Amino acid sequence: MGLDIPSSYRLIGATKLLAVVVIIGLIQHVEMIIHALRFNLLGMVPIGVTVLVLISGILACVGLFLGKKWGFIPLYFYIPAATLFLQVSLIPFIPNVFPAKHHDIAIMVINGLVLLYSVLLLLRRMESNFIEEY
Repeated sequence: MGLDIPSSYRLIGATKLLAVVVIIGLIQHVEMIIHALRFNLLGMVPIGVTVLVLISGILACVGLFLGKKWGFIPLYFYIPAATLFLQVSLIPFIPNVFPAKHHDIAIMVINGLVLLYSVLLLLRRMESNFIEEY
């Protein structure tokens, strides 16, 4: 069951799943991003960084959903930037399971695992293209 599907189609499907995860993360935190863009408070992240994070997230979604490898490039900026500057989790609601004092650690672990998954997925896609070429 599912073994008859070529691995390249499964890798593209996994890439689209990664795009959906990023889209859900963007949608969940769109309020915070709009708030950061509307008010330039002293303690908030600079507007330029917020705009770059938002643009990289959108570019990553487009590229990954189309199944293109270039979608990983903005993703590799989006995940660490969203973690460090905006402190948002790519997989929603999981940090809420932990006590409030452990939210930051949970967000770093979750986003780190998503980043690791995306690196492994890109390596598998590059490996499958190399095998198919020869």
